[in-house]
Amino acid sequence: MSKRVLVTGANGFVGGHLCPHLAKHDYEVVCGISGASTLEYPAQEFVLSDADSVNALVEWAGPIDYVIHLAAIAFVPDAAKSPTGVLDVNLLGTVRLIEALRNHAPKARVLFVGSGEEYGRPQALPVTEDHPLNPANPYAISKAAADHYCAYAAAATGAPIVRARPFNHSGPGQADVYALPSFARQIAEMELGKRTPQLKVGNLQAIRDFTHVADVVRAYRLLLERGRPGEAYNICSGKGHTMQSVLDALLKLAKTEVEIRVDSERLRAAEVPEVRGSCAKLTAETGWTPVIPLEWIVRDVLNDWRQRCRA
Repeated sequence: MSKRVLVTGANGFVGGHLCPHLAKHDYEVVCGISGASTLEYPAQEFVLSDADSVNALVEWAGPIDYVIHLAAIAFVPDAAKSPTGVLDVNLLGTVRLIEALRNHAPKARVLFVGSGEEYGRPQALPVTEDHPLNPANPYAISKAAADHYCAYAAAATGAPIVRARPFNHSGPGQADVYALPSFARQIAEMELGKRTPQLKVGNLQAIRDFTHVADVVRAYRLLLERGRPGEAYNICSGKGHTMQSVLDALLKLAKTEVEIRVDSERLRAAEVPEVRGSCAKLTAETGWTPVIPLEWIVRDVLNDWRQRCRA
């Protein structure tokens, strides 16, 4: 059976883990990228906001059997600065990709990667897939709208589209615009004497559901193989951790004394106090369970930033 897969956004944080994982499981990987890339797989640059560019990517990819659609504007503050831009890329870009696939690879099985942000402020915990979508920022709105479109396309045209809703995930290679890698980078720089030992933090009482990126990419592969078209699946640990506990786990590994300082610029005006999902549906239908604990996530992120800061 052929296993040729197109990964969009392959040169991003998750793509850097996903492509080798797929190759290890006998997939032939081809990549859609934006900007420079060090990937070891055939790759072509494309722009989601340009229909001709998306069509050219799908034609270039050839006889594909699968697609994992990662490409997106993913950082919430960036999306808030350009609502029209994030809707063009995340929503309309997804529509353009589905249209291109309908024209050139109608049988290709698609995994659309959405976000746990689509749910907004939880009405009940843990959040299950039947929780109403109530996105609270432009990024979440763009992902929820694209999610709805994928459900429509699957129902109306029979397109084999599966929807993933990953919650917080981290690991080596993640940018320091996010809380955990930001903490890790600051500590790594302090250990090298490149920064004063004052760690800037935001709201440490917020509770979040963290999964290691290695567990997430395994979930993506299993959903590609076993997920039901038209269905949505949460990818999460099902466990809530305060950001204080995440920081404490980092500080246990730190090789220097650290003073904690709350930075007002890192506080959100309407922050959701607790987010925790349920992965029961994903487990029941694919056999997936998260296996990497928070302590290992923290260790891997810190060691990654130690290496980067020494370079």
